[in-house]
Amino acid sequence: MTIAEWLKTNVTTDTRALGWYSGPECEDRIVRAYRELLSGYEIDTSKILKTTCPVNGEHTGVVRIQENNFFSICAHHFLPFFGKVNISYVPGDRILGLGKFPRLVQAFSRRFQIQEYLVKDIAEEIMSSGGAQAVRVTSRSRHLCMCSRGPSDQTVTTDTSYVAGDQELMARFGLDD
Repeated sequence: MTIAEWLKTNVTTDTRALGWYSGPECEDRIVRAYRELLSGYEIDTSKILKTTCPVNGEHTGVVRIQENNFFSICAHHFLPFFGKVNISYVPGDRILGLGKFPRLVQAFSRRFQIQEYLVKDIAEEIMSSGGAQAVRVTSRSRHLCMCSRGPSDQTVTTDTSYVAGDQELMARFGLDD
């Protein structure tokens, strides 16, 4: 079934609307776009975080990587959502390369996602392959499923967070709020 046929069966029979999807280049253009939007499935996230600096003794502070932009496709509605991810972590035996965090956010966001799982996936990867002692990942996002349908409110943002690791360290460094 072509995209035009699917639209005609499931969305609209309007010939003007279907005309956008009748050209021979249409299918390939849409396939390429979604392959790019969902390219995170091709990335092994366990290989993204790399050691930059070993920690001698205990690291007595927090590393914060703020406002990592992302764009994702909602697994529930097949509509985009986008926003920013903030990451705070207490290093374990190594400090992780800062440039790897935006790549990690992109790898997980370029998959079908829901915002709650996005922050969880990122935090758990930082704990497992990054060897962190504690991590807190937050996100503020705007969902087109809320902006353009349902509540139809373009001003609504959604905040989510996920924490993992040593709860005492998180409290000591203010990651528990």
